[in-house]
Amino acid sequence: MAFKTGTEIKVGIFVFMALAALAYMSLQVGKGAFMGGKGYKLTVFFDNVTGLKTASPVEIAGIEVGTVKTIELFEGRARLTLLIHDDVKIRSDAVASIKSRGVLGDKFVEIHGGSSAFPELADGQRIMRSDRSADLEVLFEKVGQIADDVGLVAKSVANVFGGTEGERDMRRIFHSLRDLTVNVNELVQTNLKTINRIVENMDAFSGDLRDISGTNKRGIERIVQNLASASDQIKDTLTQMGDVFGKINSGRGPMAKLVNDPDMGEDMKKTMASLQSAAEKIDQGKGTLGRLINEDTTSKELDKALEGINKYLEKQDSFRTSVDFTSEYLAESGDTKSYLNLKLQPSEDKYYLLGIVDDPHGRTKKTETVTRTKVGNANWVETREEEEKTEKTGIKFNAQIAKRWGDFTLRGGLFESTGGAGADYYLWDDRVRLFFEAFDFDQDDPPHLKSGLKFYFLKNFYASAGFDDFASDSGDSSFFTGLGLFFTDEDLKYLFSDVPIPKN
Repeated sequence: MAFKTGTEIKVGIFVFMALAALAYMSLQVGKGAFMGGKGYKLTVFFDNVTGLKTASPVEIAGIEVGTVKTIELFEGRARLTLLIHDDVKIRSDAVASIKSRGVLGDKFVEIHGGSSAFPELADGQRIMRSDRSADLEVLFEKVGQIADDVGLVAKSVANVFGGTEGERDMRRIFHSLRDLTVNVNELVQTNLKTINRIVENMDAFSGDLRDISGTNKRGIERIVQNLASASDQIKDTLTQMGDVFGKINSGRGPMAKLVNDPDMGEDMKKTMASLQSAAEKIDQGKGTLGRLINEDTTSKELDKALEGINKYLEKQDSFRTSVDFTSEYLAESGDTKSYLNLKLQPSEDKYYLLGIVDDPHGRTKKTETVTRTKVGNANWVETREEEEKTEKTGIKFNAQIAKRWGDFTLRGGLFESTGGAGADYYLWDDRVRLFFEAFDFDQDDPPHLKSGLKFYFLKNFYASAGFDDFASDSGDSSFFTGLGLFFTDEDLKYLFSDVPIPKN
């Protein structure tokens, strides 16, 4: 019995010592003592650290790299001292934030960010950036604000639709929506085939555009290069204009002397004094001009003459001139067809068109040779031979007259050196022009038919597309795209009046 009692005492002492050691180890682990006090300290400030305890872990990417050493109040904010492992380096642009494990989990400090472009923090330094945007309390606070806003909206809706009148308005709205839904459904069901056809046409059209852009890249690049060349020429012209103004400002040339010479001011004063003296004499009725102005008979004759002059000037003001150059790429043959047209418009509803066409297909001429032979005493026998010759660099001419009614225009005259007619229809304040032309009416071949559109997208530029000679039975039909450049009389006056003339 005594032996058993001694054994029990030894077991009890052993268990007690084990429990004491376990309690000590638990306390040391909670305080972070097993870090051995090794590491370096960093400080960070937060506005609120509710729920965070000392010895809480510090993590980077979910891996514990230290603990919260102390939490203290400093100038109205919470200052945390973090004990970080020596082998973990934290950059000065890192961000510290307080996170929670689940809705009711413990709080911990997470450090994220930091790039090699910023220096490493040393012992005792501070993490300048802190973030608490993901904290549950902040989240609940924002949810509460949203709930208040929703409550205000609901109250406003209740004030608008509450009562008998609001209920009646709601019923009207629902009835209108129901009727609208029924009408839309009937409209869609009635035009379902048409809608499907439109979708199929759009699909086919997009496929055609893709094929055209894929097979005609060289032609499109050539057109863009031509436009770039024209832009460079305009740039050179503007440079020359700048040189002219520079010479005027520097006092070189007769124009500069006219502008900058101080003697010109004195001459102008003398001229104005002479004009004033002449005007006074005219007012007094002295001299021939004074009598002409002050006598009623003369004034009536002058009124008639001025009326005739005004009518003539009105006609001149309504006269407009424009120059048009366009280059079209023919997709079928890969050639480029160019046009240069001069448009003379004496009135809004009438104009004349003169132009030159560079056709890569050239001009085809047919010649017929008749040979008469006599065999023995028999009758004469005629042999006919036809030969076609094509000039590849054929230059053709346009000479047309046009009449316009509203948005519709009819044209007639020479189309590429042959008789023909055309029609135009304008859309969107003349920004889009649909055209159709028919010419070269030959008995043996079908007429030359051409149709397409032109879109004026800038002040002096437009794009064109369509089908050329689509009724041809000899394989000359082709889809075409092109870019054009045009100048009105105002542009021409500006260019030709200000461009300096080189001296020999």
